[in-house]
Amino acid sequence: MREAFLHYIWQFQYFNKRELLSEGGEKITVFNPGMPNSDAGPDFQTAKIRIGTIEWSGSVEIHSQSSEWESHKHDNDPAYDNVILHVVWKNNKPAKRRDGTLIPTLTLTTRIDDSLLSRYKKLINNPSSIPCQNQLTKVDELIKLNMIDKALAFRLEQKSNVVLEVLAVNQNNWEETAYSILARNFGFKINAEPFNNLARILPLKILLKHVGNQLQIEALLFGQAGFLEDVGKTKYEEALVREYRALSKKYRLDSMSKSQWKFLRLRPANFPTLRIAQFAALINTRRSIFSQIVESMDLKSIQNIFLTPTSDFWKNNYQFGKSKKVEVKPMGVKSLESIMINTVVPIWVAYGRRKDDQEYMNQSIHALQEIKAEQNSIIKKWTALGFKLKSAHESQALIGQYNDFCKKKKCLKCAVGHAILQSKH
Repeated sequence: MREAFLHYIWQFQYFNKRELLSEGGEKITVFNPGMPNSDAGPDFQTAKIRIGTIEWSGSVEIHSQSSEWESHKHDNDPAYDNVILHVVWKNNKPAKRRDGTLIPTLTLTTRIDDSLLSRYKKLINNPSSIPCQNQLTKVDELIKLNMIDKALAFRLEQKSNVVLEVLAVNQNNWEETAYSILARNFGFKINAEPFNNLARILPLKILLKHVGNQLQIEALLFGQAGFLEDVGKTKYEEALVREYRALSKKYRLDSMSKSQWKFLRLRPANFPTLRIAQFAALINTRRSIFSQIVESMDLKSIQNIFLTPTSDFWKNNYQFGKSKKVEVKPMGVKSLESIMINTVVPIWVAYGRRKDDQEYMNQSIHALQEIKAEQNSIIKKWTALGFKLKSAHESQALIGQYNDFCKKKKCLKCAVGHAILQSKH
């Protein structure tokens, strides 16, 4: 029996409570099952339970087998001294506190409805990546909307957590943090990691010393990215090499290897060389990226921030060493929307959480509602099941739902899974 199911059963009290007795024969009355604990320590806290004639306030610990109390070393952990009840599926060994006193044990083996258990096993053992896909048609639309809302809230929290983690590393420097997050997302998945490494070895504070001189900013970025090791012989390329040699010596910089960057199967508009050129133009023109992001309150204003023109060479070239000149168009709508979804919105949410300002969350949700729904393999799975997605509000929610809940079979934490388990059909 999965422990997660027992957590679910205990939290919502979905078991037969008639003549509820502990393994020691004491009558049990549950006034409050307690609050789930997502941190270290007992599974439920602040529970209120009468055991025998005494009313207790404390924690509840849940295990598939009671012997796990000892195998998990709770018997020597002071954090578990206030456990007042041990809830298990199978009782195969008494549980004791550090002082040797027995903890009352409640066994649920015969107290859970067979039909509920059957529905749970059917759901959790479904080999499909979306376990409930065959039962979704029976679920009310309002419950599906509830699932979407909760999944989006969870996804935004997770993304903003990443921003706050980077902020901590950057010692609460929001500008450096926005630079790091934006750099990673300029890689657009395929080159996300190389771009992340580039931002790591070339801090924003160095680039800001050269704002106003786009050639030097490009030299620093392309040089650190490893692209100036064997470039062609145009005057522009020679100038980049010359500037980078001087600047790398001044700042004692060590470059990446060019081999980290990927070009294969990418459209020229997504070549990392062009993205670096666009990134350089942004740094040189906008300077305070974070300030502009948090001060811009609408989608169009945000997108205009990222439509900064590149230097002349990159208006006709996608990479170095190519003599054939082409017309390079500005960053496309899909790329701008990707930056909005993966950079701007997480920064807004993180900043709002830090400032305790709900307006940034409202602004984030509104922006996602204005952006068209994304199209990828995950979204195709949901549309095949009848979901009609109009905006990134829904697509982001369902991408998060799939990755964080469906694939991990966390059906018990999902509104749809909960509804299916409670269904009598």
